[in-house]
Amino acid sequence: MKFNILEEDKMRELGFTDYTNISWYLSKRIRKNITFNLLIFKDSSEGDIDVLDELSLQPYPYETMQNETSSIVKEGVGEIIDKLKKAGVIVG
Repeated sequence: MKFNILEEDKMRELGFTDYTNISWYLSKRIRKNITFNLLIFKDSSEGDIDVLDELSLQPYPYETMQNETSSIVKEGVGEIIDKLKKAGVIVG
């Protein structure tokens, strides 16, 4: 996936923070203990997406699981990614 950094006010409007000078960070809660996390490096526009189980601080394998929670998480991740694509943050 490729990322595009927008104007600072637009990034903040989408929920991004930049507490460090090197990256933009977005965290969205999908379920009680499951979050979507996106880090985009300012100098290269490269980044990482992690879906985490906050109780164990481990990746949540929603793509390989088949239960109600993983279906809800998959839908939530899709909605966030679609929103970021429409905004122009995710470009590939």
